[in-house]
Amino acid sequence: MYTKPLVSVIIPAFNAQGLIAETLDSILAQTYENLEIIVVDDGSTDKTAQIVQGYGSRVRYYYQSNSGGCAVPRNTGIKHSTGDFICFIDADDLMVKDRIACQVDFLEHHLHVGLVFCDYCNFNEAGPFPSSHFQTCPRLWLLLRDRIEIVLEKGCTYLADENFGIAGSFMIRRSLLAFEAGFEPTLKSCEDFHFYYRLARHTPVGIINKIGIMRRLHGNNMSGNSTRMLTEGIRSRTLLRESEMESGARSHLSRYIADCQGSLACFYADNGQYVQALEKNGQALFCYFCWSQVWIACRSFARTILMIVGIHNPRKTSN
Repeated sequence: MYTKPLVSVIIPAFNAQGLIAETLDSILAQTYENLEIIVVDDGSTDKTAQIVQGYGSRVRYYYQSNSGGCAVPRNTGIKHSTGDFICFIDADDLMVKDRIACQVDFLEHHLHVGLVFCDYCNFNEAGPFPSSHFQTCPRLWLLLRDRIEIVLEKGCTYLADENFGIAGSFMIRRSLLAFEAGFEPTLKSCEDFHFYYRLARHTPVGIINKIGIMRRLHGNNMSGNSTRMLTEGIRSRTLLRESEMESGARSHLSRYIADCQGSLACFYADNGQYVQALEKNGQALFCYFCWSQVWIACRSFARTILMIVGIHNPRKTSN
């Protein structure tokens, strides 16, 4: 008798009392039933524990000291998981009812694929955004527009050019953990990209042209900390570039690093940190040297110099 594969759903949580019940309810409402739901509480000081434990045996709960990010609790969840397939979701996002069923079905029909992504849509108090994430990725959307699903044999090149995923949008076969055991614990953001990019080096990548996750945007999102996202974006891509052998993917990673360095240069200049701004401009130019980058760097250098001499004085920005 055929038994559907067990799917482990791993949720890192920190002071998530206001939203985690909605997240758990969206998982328990999945059309796919053979689930193992694991919440790893990363040192919460609110009522997260009471809320999660209120679900009884339907949800497994683990507590650990605060790590300052999502990588460590996700790794803890992986360690405690037993599913044939593994997926993740943040404690403030929502699953579309057939998200897990669609990804399991894809993996069962594409036995050579170990990693599959669904689309996602952002939402806030005003409602869902008009475009899904895949629709904002021109290169991927050109391939996907009129298709239900595709398989990318060289997924890293596309990921490096257009990061089409988030932590809550992918599912993996447990067997892939033999190649990459988990998330990089020193990264406090962008650890999800770093993990699934490394996984994509070992397997073709599946893409399902269907929204499976609703990502909630609010004031406490980590992505709202722009300097942290830029700094960790640089570090995550630099780590990947050091071991990247494919020239196209390496070039895309370098361009991303340069773009982040340029954005940091603007932030530093706007906050009167002119030496750091000039350093970041130079690093951007050195990282990805091309005529367009030269033009961008020259404009940024000029802007910083004008600010130093007092001709240009923009409003200070915040983190």
